[in-house]
Amino acid sequence: MKIKPVILSLITLISVLFLTNCATILGPNVTAGIKLSETGDHAGALKHYEAIIEGGQANSKVYRLAYEAAFRAGKRVTAASYYDDALKAGYSADSLTSLAVELWYERALKVMGSDQWAEAKKAGEQLTRLAQGSSEDKFCTLILAGKKKYDRGAHKGLWDAINDYTKASILFPASGLPHYLSGQARYKNDRNDYDAALEDYYLAIELEPKGLFADRARADIKKIEATKSKMKAFWGK
Repeated sequence: MKIKPVILSLITLISVLFLTNCATILGPNVTAGIKLSETGDHAGALKHYEAIIEGGQANSKVYRLAYEAAFRAGKRVTAASYYDDALKAGYSADSLTSLAVELWYERALKVMGSDQWAEAKKAGEQLTRLAQGSSEDKFCTLILAGKKKYDRGAHKGLWDAINDYTKASILFPASGLPHYLSGQARYKNDRNDYDAALEDYYLAIELEPKGLFADRARADIKKIEATKSKMKAFWGK
């Protein structure tokens, strides 16, 4: 049985309308962007979301995803713009703030672990602006305060720095960063107290064996262990 051309055209029109309505209800397809982000290709994910935005199909979810992808791709000015767009499109302000805190805290840990303290200060300022008094804000504030005292190098200041790092470690016990920094401060404060510094260094690596600071911690351990062995051989104890 042959379908008449008019009926066939009608079926095609109905199918198109159905698919169009589904797209309108469900929103634009963001699956490809999400999968790219999951593989670490945040720049590729951003490109996907921006194609949707340029096509005039963006909703609040697209802007929210574009914000995260841009931030993780290192385009934080672009990210800030999409953050605002997501708010204007009706995305939950509380959810966006929570995401921003998560992203800036990750950024803070990354730059602190990489010894980029000017960038760490900027990240800390953003966390204070977004969520003053939060655990993330307190952690970064303590770490930055301790680092400032460490750089000054005064004996009392170094003990105060260790105290700051200890408080930070209580806030996030799984973080090895405070212990790594404590190891630095202890050794700078007393180069004969090998064991106290080594204890912190070893704990830092135990907690985060692949942390950004881990290689430097291992290098410091090697130097301290070598010095300790030489002194033991010299003094016989």
